[in-house]
Amino acid sequence: MAHFEGFRLVAPDLSRVIDASRPGCPFCPERILSVTPRLPDAIARGGRVQRGEATLFPNISPYDRHSVVVALTREHFVAADRFTAVQLADGLLASLAYFRALPGSRRGSHSVVTWNYMPPAGATQVHPHLQAFSTNRPGSLLEEEVRCSRRFWRRHHLPYWKELAESEAASGERFVARGQHTVWLTAFVSRSVVSDVLTLFPGRAQLEELSHGDVAEFAEGLTMALAALHEEGIRAFNLALYSAPGGDTNPHFWLHARLSPRIFFNPAIEGSDSTAWQHLLDEPFMVRSPEALAERLRTRWGTLGESPGPTPGTGQRRRERRGPGSPR
Repeated sequence: MAHFEGFRLVAPDLSRVIDASRPGCPFCPERILSVTPRLPDAIARGGRVQRGEATLFPNISPYDRHSVVVALTREHFVAADRFTAVQLADGLLASLAYFRALPGSRRGSHSVVTWNYMPPAGATQVHPHLQAFSTNRPGSLLEEEVRCSRRFWRRHHLPYWKELAESEAASGERFVARGQHTVWLTAFVSRSVVSDVLTLFPGRAQLEELSHGDVAEFAEGLTMALAALHEEGIRAFNLALYSAPGGDTNPHFWLHARLSPRIFFNPAIEGSDSTAWQHLLDEPFMVRSPEALAERLRTRWGTLGESPGPTPGTGQRRRERRGPGSPR
């Protein structure tokens, strides 16, 4: 933990960016079908996947051979507390339809979905959109998680993620909620300076395994998390879903998502939350504890299957519940 004397969350004013980005936005309904590229008909009839308000099309700046964008909404700008569960579910279901349509012989080992919401989180368009891609190189963090997850399985003969969920539920410190399909926690070590939210999908390893029920519950929980973050002044975030490699039948890995809020340390000068510590030394730090975020989320959480976990005990020493060689 880093301690910044007098630090408090202040909502930045992004209205100028929103207004300036509206004219000419390629994802708005009046332009999206005329300016965005098309997929082969063998993957998507008509060249795009459309579901509800979501429209999926090829990414003109691809991350890999199979790389697409999903415009989530018809509205150019949607505040984080105004997304509906249907909008978020439709965007993810469009991505799953794309992955399932890819030829098996040409697809990558990993299916990846990410979201950069608003410019402070690295978004190049204000209009809400996901990135989805199939790749053999999903990033060093996910590759390390898969390696460590396998190692934990070999040593303990159970998934690390099951142990994590049960340990956090028992302690209550970072546990938020459990539904029929998902478990919600805050991360002991976060990428965000104000702490991350984790979602675990018990028994699911790959994105393509998700059912409509899984997606609907995740979208519902995500709307509640985003509303709670927006309420305290957070106006940007990153999201990623971490999937095991295709064809990995060992039950060591659980699909999971990480929601990482982004802030300006000083909104008056748009002072970034990415410093030399994270950017050059790969050393994340937090100015708010994950326990504090979990408590805030629990008090604002709606009904999602079972009730929230127990109230955290007092006077407990904080320690990382992680076996040797297990994922971070």
